Amino acid sequence: MLGIERNINGSCSVKLNFRLYKGKFIQRLNRFLAEINMNGQKVLAHLPNSGRMLTVLFPNCRVFLVKKESAKRKSKYTMFAVQHNDISIIVDTRFANKITRTLIENEIFTPFRKYRVVKENVLINSSRIDFLLERNGRKFYLEVKSVSYVVNGVAMFPDAPTLRGRKHLKTLMKCLKEKFEAGVLFTVQRPGAKIVKPCYEIDLEFSNLLKDAHEKGLKIFTQMLVFKPPNKVQAYISVPKFSF
Repeated sequence: MLGIERNINGSCSVKLNFRLYKGKFIQRLNRFLAEINMNGQKVLAHLPNSGRMLTVLFPNCRVFLVKKESAKRKSKYTMFAVQHNDISIIVDTRFANKITRTLIENEIFTPFRKYRVVKENVLINSSRIDFLLERNGRKFYLEVKSVSYVVNGVAMFPDAPTLRGRKHLKTLMKCLKEKFEAGVLFTVQRPGAKIVKPCYEIDLEFSNLLKDAHEKGLKIFTQMLVFKPPNKVQAYISVPKFSF
């Protein structure tokens, strides 16, 4: 359970309920595995992020890790965040879902006050959507997208072509056609972004699908998560602004 403290400016502080270990990033071995220097020893860490992270991962940047020991894993650590040039960036895409559920259940995420979380990871037509919400008998399907790619104050999604992301949008459009409500929540997991927008240069099809879906009734939400070492995350609702 994440501890929440509401702030006067409308944001909230979330205290992490897990211990973080520090290291230095060496290299990315594949999409989901990284090599880390911990106290002079090389260790492997799971990287729960399939993006390219071109503006995130740099040699020798500080890494914050969660210890996850299991006989089934190659690595005993999972990367949670990195810090480069004093900018902290959450790299665990799953954290966006975890904090989103917490904010909705505590009625802090303003657009979803009075909604309840019915189910997570909902299967619809061979595609899985992050959340099924409900209020007064009305269903709302919500997909959460984690954003870490920021250039000159502009956050962009995706940072790599995303077949999965396109499939999600097509599924949400089917939900709209069946008279359900649906939306996408872009979660910027770092500070410094003034707007968030689709990345046409990297995935034109996704960007055009998002625009088409929005014109058909898809709702778009934003939030910003700022990691404050050693163990807090500041959450800002409806920040940054979304733009096409």
